[in-house]
Amino acid sequence: MRDGAVDVIVVGGGIVGTAAAAFLAEAGARVLLVEREGLASGASGANSGVVQHPFDPAMAALYRTTLALYRDLSANGVGFRLPDEPAGMLFVSPREAAARTEAATITAAFPELSTEVVGGAALQAIEPAVGPGLWACRVDIGYPVVPAASTYGYATLAEARGTVVRQGRGASLELDGDTVVGVRVDGRLLTAGAVLVAAGPWTPGVLDPTDRWAPIQPRWGVVVEAELAAPPRHALEEAGIDTVMEWSPAGTDGTTPAREPAVEAVEFSLVPQPGASSVGSTFLDAEPDAGRWIEPILLRAARFVPGVADAPIRGVRACARPQCVDGRPLVGRVPGRERLFVCAGHGPWGISTGPASARLVADLVLGRDPVIPAELDPGRFGVPAA
Repeated sequence: MRDGAVDVIVVGGGIVGTAAAAFLAEAGARVLLVEREGLASGASGANSGVVQHPFDPAMAALYRTTLALYRDLSANGVGFRLPDEPAGMLFVSPREAAARTEAATITAAFPELSTEVVGGAALQAIEPAVGPGLWACRVDIGYPVVPAASTYGYATLAEARGTVVRQGRGASLELDGDTVVGVRVDGRLLTAGAVLVAAGPWTPGVLDPTDRWAPIQPRWGVVVEAELAAPPRHALEEAGIDTVMEWSPAGTDGTTPAREPAVEAVEFSLVPQPGASSVGSTFLDAEPDAGRWIEPILLRAARFVPGVADAPIRGVRACARPQCVDGRPLVGRVPGRERLFVCAGHGPWGISTGPASARLVADLVLGRDPVIPAELDPGRFGVPAA
């Protein structure tokens, strides 16, 4: 493909970038997708593998739309399948009060979601894998999927529709005044009518090379693959997990946020997968040595699912979740720039809300005037530096 022959350059080959490329190409746009490592090489491929409700009013519609988009993707025969019914989510705790608080919080915000608090023998009857003395809030959500499958599925669709996928490092924007004219990759300028940056935690570095505008930061998660003899029927998570980083108000003006001191945290989650279940997870500020987290993760998990203690380990993976300072993604036009768009910052909700976000921003690029919630407007964090 010669330079200047595309309508849109998409930077980033995760779930958002591949889905956006597929939607843009479906509409007839000539698309070039640039990925620095490989498709699904970040959180889109190394996540725990469960599509679930984000419990955020500003993102709930994205989740519902994503389920519909995944039904369409499943019907395309591209190697991805969303289960017909949710497995159910169990938010577990040794304390009854924690399970009841979880249920009350969910019901207050989303009364349409049916919650049930169970404990003791009743809990073990519906989920034999859990240990004794536990309580759980059960919610009829949670679709286990192969972590990278949806990204690969959208990439297959995008390429079938004419998208060109290219690997290249060091992507930087090329500007003519305030107008983006293309992307420079490996020192070569690639021009386009519009640019969409969907580079996960690396998005701020593409949009603002000064690093002063940084509403998205990497939040590293380590997941252990364990082969349980009797895996759970449900997806499980520890009640009360807080997936949003603690930030001071200094981060709300578009400059680099001032964070509270980092706490190396291990919280329990388990998603049953074919072959090896995903057991996690960590919430770390710096890229970890994944191997040293295997024992802490499994020790914590065994408190809730005893079978984890004796399960063979099949692997371990780490990924940088693109965590936005307020827990919500940036979806829309980049303020202060013409022909530049962004869709990133989904944190742990990438595979659960990314395709719907990509649909919105693709429609915006195509001039279709979609309704994007104000809470997702990138302008809430100010203007990136040139």
